[in-house]
Amino acid sequence: MEMPLLEVNDFSLTFRTYERGLREKELTVIRKLNMNIKRSEIVAVVGASGSGKSLLANAILGILPEHVHTNGEIKYKGRVLERREQEKLRGKEICLIPQSVNALDPLMKTGKQVRHSIKKGNRHEIQRSIFRKVGLPIEAGEKYPFELSGGMARRVLAISAFVDNPELIIADEPTPGMDPAALQETISILKQLAGAGKGILFITHDIDTALKLADKVVVFNKGETIEEASVDAFSGTGEKLKHPFTKNLWNSMPQNKFLPIKKITNRDIQGELKAQELCYSYPQGSTLFHELSLTIKPGEIVGLHGYSGSGKTTMAKIIAGYLKPEEGRVIIDGHPSQTRGHSPVQLVWQHPEKAINPRWKLKKVLQESGMENSPLLDELGIKKEWLERWPSELSGGELQRICVARALNKHTKYLIADEMTTMLDTVTQAKIWQVVIKLARERNLGVLAISHDHALLDRISDVIVDFKDISNV
Repeated sequence: MEMPLLEVNDFSLTFRTYERGLREKELTVIRKLNMNIKRSEIVAVVGASGSGKSLLANAILGILPEHVHTNGEIKYKGRVLERREQEKLRGKEICLIPQSVNALDPLMKTGKQVRHSIKKGNRHEIQRSIFRKVGLPIEAGEKYPFELSGGMARRVLAISAFVDNPELIIADEPTPGMDPAALQETISILKQLAGAGKGILFITHDIDTALKLADKVVVFNKGETIEEASVDAFSGTGEKLKHPFTKNLWNSMPQNKFLPIKKITNRDIQGELKAQELCYSYPQGSTLFHELSLTIKPGEIVGLHGYSGSGKTTMAKIIAGYLKPEEGRVIIDGHPSQTRGHSPVQLVWQHPEKAINPRWKLKKVLQESGMENSPLLDELGIKKEWLERWPSELSGGELQRICVARALNKHTKYLIADEMTTMLDTVTQAKIWQVVIKLARERNLGVLAISHDHALLDRISDVIVDFKDISNV
């Protein structure tokens, strides 16, 4: 019988924290987890946001904080992984594709970052070849991370991890923000790596991608493995799935039951947000979009899709007042947009870790917009204890909910949701959109929903727009 490449046996993980009065408190986030990965096998781990999936990845790599206590064992090639062994293997035989694009060096061009991971051969030629393989333009290597779209930055992260031929690849949410073509390229590469004998742990909220890629799916909830299912079990209404939580995840997908959302009825409401003939170019001179025009009416959900790197996020930043266009203007309810005072346009950024001050506790983050005691926090699934934590102590999906809450303050008239729920499980994603759309109807809140998920846009949008049809490039 083949020995697993990776074994996780009865693994538990507990945080030790101190409350007022220096009283020690323990918070167990992973409980008696069991799983294994063989060579040439892709195992997807799916589950609720904050259930401990990323902590499992960090435990395998030996990059947990000092105040974490673990029990059980993690084996690699039959040997228990001790810290010294983890340090030797990390970045060599075992590589991580991290969840956050903040893992890229903001001061180094992306091509150079990839070349640093290449140990043999012509580094420049290998880097250019693999850029072409994953659908990245060669000129992307001469850009800094902040100049790339979210989907392009994630592909650079993936390349940096697998370019040096590791044995085990841990991919922690590697695909949010990718357009269908880029996603298919990434899936194809991971399958090729598995075909070459690599083991892959694919951590994701995206069940649809997991089913296209994985050999088996491990379902995680509240730090426990509740089900290990075959890909074929995810069909129909989930009759072949065993656990109610897994069935709920499956049925909450936009292409399945999701949640019932009523489309807008024609209403005569004054005002609108108009982006008029916006033009924007990169500093090097290449045009990103030209004469872009878009209208959002109060109470209306406008869905917007387009390929990764087309300029959707740049357009969102211009509408929200973070960037100035070379030409054109933004008109809000008949008046030119202004940057002073509370902005009526709020942007929920694609990468929440970039949008929150890491030196503020989350209570202060919400106080800034007057949302720290809002009843919306409960509706968005935000727990009171999160507000006493630092941003680094929350998962990506938990931070996304904080960003949504902050953006939905009483001054907001127009919401731009840029891949707003990509880091959330399907159940939470459906609930978040139900809250946003309810507010859109009650408060006549105009919403621009930017997403590569066509099934989601079909469910939530009153109007769907293709970015290439409005950007004239």
